[in-house]
Amino acid sequence: MKNHLEISPREAAVRLGIRLDVLYPLLRIGRLQARKKDGRWLVSAADVAKRVQNRFRARANRTEF
Repeated sequence: MKNHLEISPREAAVRLGIRLDVLYPLLRIGRLQARKKDGRWLVSAADVAKRVQNRFRARANRTEF
């Protein structure tokens, strides 16, 4: 993820609206782009933004009966 903005897991969780204990398994299994540097996770801000946008689109596309 060189040359990409990376954020902390805490910031990623806030942006995604999830708890850290939900986020870390997503990082471990590769569901979010992230890497470890010096033992700390760095999460791709672009990947988080994409997931937030997809969630927003999915909600907007739902029809109510």
